[in-house]
Amino acid sequence: LQVSVLLTGTAVFSQLLADQGVNLPTTQSFINYVVLGLIYGGIMLRRGRRPREVWWKYFAIAVADVEGNFLLVLAYQYTTITSVQLLDCFTIPVVIILSRQFLGVRYSWMHLGGAGLALAGLALLVTADAIMGTKDSGDESASNPILGDILVMIGSTLYGISNVGQEYMVKERDRIEFLAHLGVFGAIISGIQMGILEHEGIKDLFLRGDPVLFAYMLGFGLSLLGMYIFVPILLERSSATFMNLSLLTADFYSLVVALVLFHAKPSFLYFIAFCIIVGGLIIYNLAGDAPASRLSQRPSNFKSKSEEEMSAAINGGVPHSSNGDDEAKSVQDELPQVGV
Repeated sequence: LQVSVLLTGTAVFSQLLADQGVNLPTTQSFINYVVLGLIYGGIMLRRGRRPREVWWKYFAIAVADVEGNFLLVLAYQYTTITSVQLLDCFTIPVVIILSRQFLGVRYSWMHLGGAGLALAGLALLVTADAIMGTKDSGDESASNPILGDILVMIGSTLYGISNVGQEYMVKERDRIEFLAHLGVFGAIISGIQMGILEHEGIKDLFLRGDPVLFAYMLGFGLSLLGMYIFVPILLERSSATFMNLSLLTADFYSLVVALVLFHAKPSFLYFIAFCIIVGGLIIYNLAGDAPASRLSQRPSNFKSKSEEEMSAAINGGVPHSSNGDDEAKSVQDELPQVGV
């Protein structure tokens, strides 16, 4: 629920900025990566331990994450909040394919049928955007709906890559280490891209000097930061597929916000597409869990090393095991320990 609300927050503030003519998709995410790098990088330095994974894997995930953010935020310049929020569940089939290939997740035909039905709903939504267009949609912010839809689907594909990479890293390596590297590499990548593509837009933002715009930027940044803190915890306890399915409640929140705040007038095809997608997700959930054969199987009461060390770093204490569980301890012992 918290992550869905935060996701809706990023959508609302992105739409508000787009309506004000602010087109700074990389800048909106830059501060989030900087804060992540400072917080979790500081915890890593306090640990005094070398990374458990090679740097280039974190860098690759950061590239997918930064560009996924860039394309999804850019899409608000061309299409509506309702279309972006519904189309971004294209991440789900991407996650299913990648999880099957790289994590060894075994999906049943019921899982695949539910995902296929959700995809059919997505196709109907794109068709609706193509048929209705800008004039008939009743929303002048949708200047080029088809281009916006394409940007969302490409961005969602990159998000899917990032999500599966995150799931592996937080389960098989370390959540704090992952967030530290994501923050540092994300800040470097987005900082360079921001300087190249958005320097004029940043200058214009400061020349306008509108405090409301800065408030929108801050609201987006805080919502995104909250998501990046909570999402790895959710991935540590479940899976990338389950997480993306859970986030679809944000589609309902976004629809309510679009109707009330932005006075949007979605076509009847939107509501049909919404029902088809929800139906597909219900079928998927009825199929139950899809186990991953290439990930460590941890008990439900397992408290991760990251959680213990985060608590120790904050409290200035020494991390200790609170599980009293031999199985959990054996999983921790199997994780590579490099240095002290």
